[in-house]
Amino acid sequence: MFKSLLDSIFPSVMKRPSDPSTVPSTPSQPEQRVTGSTWEVHPMSRPVAAPWKLGVSSTDAAKLLGGYQPAAMEDRWMCRLDGPDTQGNIVVHVYRSWTGDEHLQIKAQLSSLDDGTATRNNAVEAAGVAPADITEIVWDASSGVSESEAKTLATMICKRVLGCELETAPEKPI
Repeated sequence: MFKSLLDSIFPSVMKRPSDPSTVPSTPSQPEQRVTGSTWEVHPMSRPVAAPWKLGVSSTDAAKLLGGYQPAAMEDRWMCRLDGPDTQGNIVVHVYRSWTGDEHLQIKAQLSSLDDGTATRNNAVEAAGVAPADITEIVWDASSGVSESEAKTLATMICKRVLGCELETAPEKPI
Protein backbone atom coordinates (compact mmCIF):
# COMPACT_ATOMS: atom_id res chain seq x y z
CA MET A 1 0.00 0.00 0.00
CA PHE A 2 2.79 2.43 0.89
CA LYS A 3 4.51 1.76 -2.46
CA SER A 4 1.31 2.57 -4.35
CA LEU A 5 1.00 5.77 -2.31
CA LEU A 6 4.57 6.71 -3.29
CA ASP A 7 3.86 5.89 -6.94
CA SER A 8 0.78 8.13 -6.91
CA ILE A 9 2.71 10.93 -5.23
CA PHE A 10 5.68 10.66 -7.60
CA PRO A 11 4.51 9.75 -11.10
CA SER A 12 7.31 8.72 -13.46
CA VAL A 13 6.97 11.99 -15.37
CA MET A 14 8.18 13.85 -12.28
CA LYS A 15 11.74 12.46 -12.53
CA ARG A 16 14.51 15.01 -12.74
CA PRO A 17 16.58 15.17 -15.93
CA SER A 18 19.86 13.26 -15.71
CA ASP A 19 21.75 15.70 -17.92
CA PRO A 20 23.42 18.18 -15.52
CA SER A 21 23.20 20.97 -18.10
CA THR A 22 19.39 20.85 -17.92
CA VAL A 23 19.24 21.02 -14.12
CA PRO A 24 19.10 24.60 -12.84
CA SER A 25 22.04 25.65 -10.70
CA THR A 26 21.47 25.56 -6.98
CA PRO A 27 21.02 28.96 -5.36
CA SER A 28 23.99 29.94 -3.24
CA GLN A 29 22.64 33.20 -1.89
CA PRO A 30 19.72 33.43 0.57
CA GLU A 31 17.70 35.71 -1.71
CA GLN A 32 17.78 32.99 -4.42
CA ARG A 33 16.41 30.28 -2.14
CA VAL A 34 12.79 29.22 -1.86
CA THR A 35 11.47 30.89 1.30
CA GLY A 36 7.80 30.01 1.10
CA SER A 37 6.97 33.50 2.36
CA THR A 38 3.79 33.62 0.25
CA TRP A 39 2.63 30.08 1.00
CA GLU A 40 -0.35 29.46 3.24
CA VAL A 41 0.98 26.61 5.36
CA HIS A 42 -0.29 24.60 8.30
CA PRO A 43 1.99 23.03 10.94
CA MET A 44 1.84 19.36 11.88
CA SER A 45 -0.84 18.59 14.46
CA ARG A 46 1.10 15.81 16.24
CA PRO A 47 4.81 16.05 15.39
CA VAL A 48 7.02 13.13 16.39
CA ALA A 49 10.80 13.02 15.95
CA ALA A 50 13.37 10.30 15.46
CA PRO A 51 17.15 10.42 15.03
CA TRP A 52 18.45 9.85 11.53
CA LYS A 53 22.15 9.68 10.79
CA LEU A 54 22.64 10.12 7.06
CA GLY A 55 25.61 11.77 5.40
CA VAL A 56 24.85 14.14 2.53
CA SER A 57 27.31 15.18 -0.18
CA SER A 58 28.06 18.85 -0.76
CA THR A 59 26.11 18.68 -4.04
CA ASP A 60 23.04 17.30 -2.26
CA ALA A 61 23.44 19.77 0.63
CA ALA A 62 23.28 22.62 -1.91
CA LYS A 63 20.02 21.17 -3.28
CA LEU A 64 18.55 20.96 0.23
CA LEU A 65 19.48 24.62 0.77
CA GLY A 66 17.71 25.64 -2.44
CA GLY A 67 14.28 24.22 -1.59
CA TYR A 68 11.55 23.69 -4.18
CA GLN A 69 8.86 26.05 -5.45
CA PRO A 70 6.01 24.27 -7.28
CA ALA A 71 5.76 25.36 -10.90
CA ALA A 72 2.49 23.66 -11.88
CA MET A 73 -0.60 22.06 -10.33
CA GLU A 74 0.96 18.64 -10.90
CA ASP A 75 3.76 19.50 -8.48
CA ARG A 76 2.58 17.89 -5.28
CA TRP A 77 5.31 18.99 -2.89
CA MET A 78 6.96 22.24 -1.87
CA CYS A 79 10.08 22.57 0.27
CA ARG A 80 11.54 25.54 2.10
CA LEU A 81 14.49 25.98 4.43
CA ASP A 82 15.10 27.50 7.85
CA GLY A 83 18.74 28.33 8.50
CA PRO A 84 21.55 27.78 8.60
CA ASP A 85 22.10 29.15 12.08
CA THR A 86 25.54 29.93 13.53
CA GLN A 87 26.15 26.22 14.20
CA GLY A 88 25.19 25.27 10.63
CA ASN A 89 21.83 23.71 11.59
CA ILE A 90 19.13 23.69 8.91
CA VAL A 91 15.54 22.47 8.75
CA VAL A 92 13.95 21.52 5.43
CA HIS A 93 10.15 21.85 5.75
CA VAL A 94 8.15 19.66 3.35
CA TYR A 95 4.53 20.59 2.55
CA ARG A 96 1.81 19.28 0.27
CA SER A 97 1.44 21.98 -2.36
CA TRP A 98 -2.35 21.87 -2.66
CA THR A 99 -3.20 21.93 1.05
CA GLY A 100 -0.16 23.62 2.58
CA ASP A 101 -0.07 20.88 5.24
CA GLU A 102 3.39 20.22 6.63
CA HIS A 103 4.27 16.53 6.36
CA LEU A 104 7.97 16.38 7.21
CA GLN A 105 10.89 18.26 8.67
CA ILE A 106 14.37 17.09 7.75
CA LYS A 107 16.92 18.43 10.21
CA ALA A 108 20.58 18.55 9.22
CA GLN A 109 23.86 20.14 10.18
CA LEU A 110 26.24 21.56 7.60
CA SER A 111 29.90 20.64 8.08
CA SER A 112 32.25 23.24 9.52
CA LEU A 113 34.58 25.32 7.42
CA ASP A 114 38.36 24.84 7.73
CA ASP A 115 38.61 27.59 10.36
CA GLY A 116 36.10 25.76 12.58
CA THR A 117 33.20 28.15 12.06
CA ALA A 118 29.89 26.79 10.88
CA THR A 119 28.86 27.23 7.26
CA ARG A 120 26.61 30.27 6.79
CA ASN A 121 24.29 31.40 3.99
CA ASN A 122 26.98 33.31 2.14
CA ALA A 123 29.89 30.99 2.96
CA VAL A 124 29.72 29.01 -0.25
CA GLU A 125 33.02 27.89 -1.73
CA ALA A 126 33.65 27.78 -5.47
CA ALA A 127 33.09 24.01 -5.42
CA GLY A 128 29.73 24.42 -3.67
CA VAL A 129 28.29 24.05 -0.19
CA ALA A 130 30.00 21.97 2.49
CA PRO A 131 28.68 18.43 3.06
CA ALA A 132 26.03 17.90 5.72
CA ASP A 133 24.69 15.25 8.07
CA ILE A 134 20.96 14.64 8.39
CA THR A 135 20.43 14.32 12.13
CA GLU A 136 16.69 13.99 12.66
CA ILE A 137 13.36 13.54 10.93
CA VAL A 138 10.02 14.89 12.17
CA TRP A 139 6.68 13.68 10.81
CA ASP A 140 3.02 13.98 11.73
CA ALA A 141 1.91 11.06 13.93
CA SER A 142 -1.72 11.72 13.02
CA SER A 143 -0.97 10.60 9.45
CA GLY A 144 -0.46 7.00 10.58
CA VAL A 145 2.99 6.84 8.97
CA SER A 146 5.72 4.85 10.72
CA GLU A 147 9.29 6.08 11.25
CA SER A 148 10.51 3.83 8.44
CA GLU A 149 7.81 5.09 6.07
CA ALA A 150 8.60 8.72 6.98
CA LYS A 151 12.29 8.15 6.17
CA THR A 152 11.37 6.46 2.89
CA LEU A 153 9.08 9.36 1.95
CA ALA A 154 11.76 11.92 2.89
CA THR A 155 14.33 10.04 0.80
CA MET A 156 11.96 9.93 -2.19
CA ILE A 157 11.20 13.66 -1.90
CA CYS A 158 14.91 14.47 -1.67
CA LYS A 159 15.62 12.37 -4.75
CA ARG A 160 12.61 13.07 -6.98
CA VAL A 161 11.66 16.62 -6.02
CA LEU A 162 14.95 18.21 -4.95
CA GLY A 163 17.12 16.12 -7.29
CA CYS A 164 19.43 14.74 -4.58
CA GLU A 165 21.27 11.48 -5.22
CA LEU A 166 21.84 10.22 -1.67
CA GLU A 167 23.34 6.95 -3.04
CA THR A 168 26.82 8.19 -2.18
CA ALA A 169 25.79 8.67 1.42
CA PRO A 170 24.76 5.39 3.03
CA GLU A 171 22.83 5.54 6.27
CA LYS A 172 25.17 5.80 9.24
CA PRO A 173 24.62 3.61 12.31
CA ILE A 174 22.98 5.41 15.21
